[in-house]
Order: sequence, then structure tokens, then C-alpha cells
Amino acid sequence: MGDAVNSAQELARAVLAGTRAALRSSILRMLEPQDGAWVNNNFWGDQRTAPLPESEGKVVSILAKNTHMYGPPAVHSVQVARGDGTVPANADVRGRVSYGCGGAYNSFEFDWIHGAQFSLVCNSLTLEAVTYAPRALSPYQASGASVFLAAAVAKGTTVSQAQLTYTEPGVILDTGLGNTATYDAVDFARAVTVFNIRNDDPSVPTGIILDFIDLGGSLITRYDIQLCAGGARLPLPGNTARVSVTNASGSDAVIQVMWFLGL
Repeated sequence: MGDAVNSAQELARAVLAGTRAALRSSILRMLEPQDGAWVNNNFWGDQRTAPLPESEGKVVSILAKNTHMYGPPAVHSVQVARGDGTVPANADVRGRVSYGCGGAYNSFEFDWIHGAQFSLVCNSLTLEAVTYAPRALSPYQASGASVFLAAAVAKGTTVSQAQLTYTEPGVILDTGLGNTATYDAVDFARAVTVFNIRNDDPSVPTGIILDFIDLGGSLITRYDIQLCAGGARLPLPGNTARVSVTNASGSDAVIQVMWFLGL
């Protein structure tokens, strides 16, 4: 008899809890506005299809400064997309986000791949595309190529499995005086990798050296980029200001550095 009473009490509590949850959900739906400044305007999402500018470093506005995030600062999710069209031989775009929260302001750039999403605490936001030459080996060349770009922002957080990245232009490191390339750590950088066509086996040294350097110019640590085989990432010590890549392999090498952003 006691077991039956306990079961009945548990059932009653479960029903009551479900009723409360349903009531809370109904109240929230009633209080949540169904119409507002986000309707029929492009403050929260926009897109463009147009030829890339004919020179690098040009800014293409996608989402103009959004100051229509009413209420106190909150977490907002940003989603970007682009078309599948073929890009020109040596022209592409990075994303540039400028955002503010109260009296704080910051901006950062990221690889605008086919799709990405991330979250920020802010009450104002601007998103732009910035043209650049992916390969430093030849001049920027857009050739009138048309690229579809889109972006949207909404209140609330998101969990993305793909980490934002920032890729430096590819360079040739020869065996003479030009055998070192140095890169300042970008905003939000948490890890780095170095791509090289000969680097496909983490057990085989490449002779291409990656140095982590602090703000005072002192060496923090040093690795052969064999540890980056397959795009493996190396975490940045907290006092890392820049990295340098030196070719001591005895033959010319094409390398490309990619940062992983902590967003």
C-alpha cells in the first residue's frame, strides 16, 4: 500500500511540474513581442552578390552598424555564409567584425569560409568583408569575379563545432636571407598550425622551425613543424606575441600559417 501511495505522489508531482513548465512557456510566448524593428529591414540580416573590388584591402559592407539591439547587452549569435562559386586566381575576402558592449569596443577578422557561426556579448555590431590576396607569391587579381556573401545576427548563443580561423597568405621561404617569416598573433588566437606540402608525417622532421616569441622578443619555445602534420594545432602560451617560421631544410619551401580563434 505504501508503494502505491508513493507512486501516486510522484505522479502528482510530475504532473504539477509539467503544468508549471507549460504555464511558464505560455507566459513567455505572451510577453515576447511578435513584431518590432527586425521586421522588413536589413539590420539583422543582409546579403550581396557583386564583383570583388579590383584591389586588396577594400571593405565591402554586409551588415551596417547595428545599434538596434534594444535593452541591456546580451549574447548575440552571428552566422555568415557565401556562395559556392569559384573565386579568382588570387583574390578572396575575410570577415571583419566590429562590436561594442557598453564602453568597450573591439574588432577582429576571420576566414570567411562557406559557412560559420559564433557568439558575442554586445549591443552594437558591424560585419564587413575585406579583400586580400591568399597567396603572397603573386599580386591580388580579382578579374571581375562575383561572390555571394550573407550574414545574420540574432539574440541568443550558439554552439559551433567548427572553430573560427584566420589564415595568413602563403609565402615561399628560400634557403638564403629570406628564409624566415614572422607573424603577429591575431585577436583571439588560441592555437596555430603551419601548412607545408612536405609535412605529411608527424614522425619525420621537416627542417622548418616554428618559434613562439613573447612581447620582449624572447624565445618561449621551438618546434619542428612536423608536429603540425595534417593541420594539427599547437596551443599558444599565454605570453605569445608572435610566431616566426624559419626554413632550415636546405631547399625552398612554401608555407601557410593558420590561427585558431578562441570564439
